[in-house]
Order: sequence, then structure tokens, then C-alpha cells
Amino acid sequence: MVTMTAAALSGLLWLGGFGLHPIPVLTWLAPVPLLLLGVPKKALTATLVAWPIGQLAMAGYYLRTLRIPLPVVIGFVIYGTALAAGTVLLAGGLLRRGRTVTAVLAVPALWVLGEYLVSVLMPNGAWWSLAYTQAGVRPVIQLTSLTGVWGVSYLLIAVPIALAALLTRPKAAVACLLVLAVSAGGWATWSLNRRPGAGERLAVGLVALEQPEDGMALDAAPDLLTRYLARAESLAARGATIVVLPEKVFGVGSRKELEDAFRPVTDRGVQVIVGAVLTEGDTRRNVAFVLGGTGRTYTKQHLIRGLEDWFTAGDQDLVVGRRGVAVCKDLDFPGLVRRYRARGATMLLVPALDFGGDGWLHSRMAVVRGVESGMTVVRAADFGRLTVSDATGRVLGEVTTGDAELLVTVTPGVVGTVYGRTGDWFVMLALVLFPVALWPVRDRFRRGGSERRRRSAGLPRRGRLFPGAMGEDPRVGQGTGRGR
Repeated sequence: MVTMTAAALSGLLWLGGFGLHPIPVLTWLAPVPLLLLGVPKKALTATLVAWPIGQLAMAGYYLRTLRIPLPVVIGFVIYGTALAAGTVLLAGGLLRRGRTVTAVLAVPALWVLGEYLVSVLMPNGAWWSLAYTQAGVRPVIQLTSLTGVWGVSYLLIAVPIALAALLTRPKAAVACLLVLAVSAGGWATWSLNRRPGAGERLAVGLVALEQPEDGMALDAAPDLLTRYLARAESLAARGATIVVLPEKVFGVGSRKELEDAFRPVTDRGVQVIVGAVLTEGDTRRNVAFVLGGTGRTYTKQHLIRGLEDWFTAGDQDLVVGRRGVAVCKDLDFPGLVRRYRARGATMLLVPALDFGGDGWLHSRMAVVRGVESGMTVVRAADFGRLTVSDATGRVLGEVTTGDAELLVTVTPGVVGTVYGRTGDWFVMLALVLFPVALWPVRDRFRRGGSERRRRSAGLPRRGRLFPGAMGEDPRVGQGTGRGR
């Protein structure tokens, strides 16, 4: 009953703290019931039940919305369950041995390495991370400017281990919690109060209109074009110097078609970013046209497997002035944003297309990318949200899309971040910490193997050569060793 209660409680906490609309505080508490189970078999059983319960909120999204094949979804759940079980068992074993500091500070490295492995081996970048559950908590996500999402995931495992240790080793647990709080809190305080430097002050407009399908042929959607043009002109009249439209709004055969259509706006010195499906012969590309000035075209580099297989992916970044251009899923890849920052971009202009229910989560992934590399993010997503955020993750303006527009004044910062300059150094630290967590377990297995060899050789168990040692009753537990 205790095991099943812990499994249900932890599963429900993960269910509420991990999904399209996570409740941040629940994520910190979810592992605690599992860590409080003192018996390894009970902890393992409870974790094998709890993690799949926590993934129920995402299963429908994976299957119905993203159309990920069922075997792949099952594989994700099994992988997450194995990672959670390994983390709980390793931390529990160290806590039972009194290795509180090692458990709190070293075991989370296992989870960090597990998340990083997914980002490297799977085609979806860093989308699978506990860190996004905290995307709405600005002080917490400031850590990404130092460590990337890996540091936040580390905290989300370290803190529950320390909380579980409060019952048995309160002094060590409190000391660990203080170290984590001072380190992360100090960085957050400095990051939120630093001055990013004086940048160019810009008025940015975003607009997304309802349409029956994406990539509508320009000549088949004259009304849609008229409505977008009217909104863009209105935003320009109110001071916008940049107007961003969503991903895959129109289907065209050349950029010139849209250049001619939006000329009334671009002739006023306004730069218009339009997402479109560009068909050239047998090749189709998901692109973002930069209309106005010299005119440039960006091709989406990271396509959604299964949904965008009919597109040809791009392989070139695009920076116009100090503005980088990307499309939707590109922002699931921290390395792409770091490249833009290294090339001097201080702002990202992002046409996007969401799936309704995931509008909040995907917009907040983009916010986190901006914090990681110190960039303002302007993201216009149809079937999602129009969102503008600054380099510290402050949402400067946001509205749920339908027939919606947004006008926000931004001042992109010019100071980069540690993570933007150094990349995934925290993963390297995790590679150092993980063996530290395994060392006591290695000693136990080595002792266990030694005992098995002694028994197979007919020798008594270690510590039984002198009955009565270590407080044992010499008359108890001698077994066949008494005759020897």
C-alpha cells in the first residue's frame, strides 16, 4: 500500500508538473515520494508506475497532434522510465549509506546526461527537458544563460533529493539546499539586474489571421492577402519598423510575388517577414521571406519528422543587420541560436505555426532560447501565440492568436551570455560528476563479488571468522561455517 501510494502521488505530481501547461512547483516535488521509500525494490516498482502516469498528459499530444508513431512514443516512455528509475535507485542507495552530499550534488548528473543524449541522438533538439516546466519562472530560467537548460534540469533533480534527505540527515541536507539556493539564486539576482547595454530601440509588429489551411496559394487567397496587407499597413502607421507574419501563410512560386504584394508597406521603410511555402520545380521549401531593403530568403533548417517530410531542409543561417531569422522548430535547437549570437545578432524574428494546445509551451521554449544566448525573441505563431520576450525572459507582449495583432517596442541588448559563448560545458561537468555518484555503488558490487567468491571457495563470510565481532552473537548465523 505504501509503495502504490508513493507511485500514485509521484505520478500525479509529474502529471501536473510536466505537460503542455505545467504547474512549476509540482515538478520539484514529484520525485520526493519515490526517494522516501527505503527499500530499493519498492522504489523501483513505484518509479516504474509513476513515470508513465506522469507522461499521460503528453501521450495524446505525441500521437494525435505530432503524429509520432506509437512504437516511438512507447520508446520515449520506456527511456524516461529507465532514466527516472536509475536516478531514484542511485540517489536512494547513497542516502541510505549516509552519502547525502554525493547523492544531492552528483546523482543529478545522470539525468542531465540522459537529456543531453536525447538532444544529440534524436532529430528534435533540446525539446525533451524538464527545464521547460520552469519556463514561466524567470528567476529559475536565468540559470540557462550560464548552463543552458541542463543546469535547470540538474536543480529539478538535486532539490528533491535534498528534501528527501531532510528526514535522515537534516544538517547535510540543509547545507546542500543552501549551496544550491545561494549558487542559483545569486546568479539569478545578478542576471536579472545586469544592464544588457544600449541597443537600438525598435517598434515591432506581429499579426496572425485565421485561415482554413497553411500554405494557401497566393492567387487562391486574395482575401487573406488583403487582410494581412491591411494589418501590416496599420502597424506601420502606428510606428512599426518590422512586421512579422506566421509560418507557411502563403504558397508561392517566387519571392517576387510577395515583394510586389507588400510593396505598399516596404516602400515606407518597413521590413516584413513572411512565412511561406516556396515551390520551385519539384522542390518545396518552408521559408521566411525578408521583404524590404535588399530582400533575403531563409529556409527552415529543422523540419518536423512525419509532418514536413515533403519539404527540403535548409542549411544556411540568415542574419540581416543584427537580426537573425529562423522558423518555428529551429528554436528547439540551442546551437542554432548560439550561432546567431556569435554572428552579432541581438534579436530573432521567427515566423511559427503551433498546434493550438501547445502554444504556451512552444512559445516558452523560444523564450528560454532567448535567455540562453541573451537575445530578444519576436515569435509570430498562427494557432498559438504572438510573443515578444527580452534577453532575461520577460514577456514584453503576448496575445493568443486567431485574428490578432501586437505592437511592442523593444531594445535588444548587446551583451552576450556565458552559455552563448561556451556552449554545453555543464554537460562536461556532468560527465565528471556521474562517476563520483557511481563510486560507492562500485565498491558495494566489488564487495558483493568478493563475498560470492569466498562462499564458492567454502570460506566463511567476511566478518564471521571471529564470532562475536561487531556485536554479533557467536551462537547465531554460523551455518555450515561452524564445522569449519
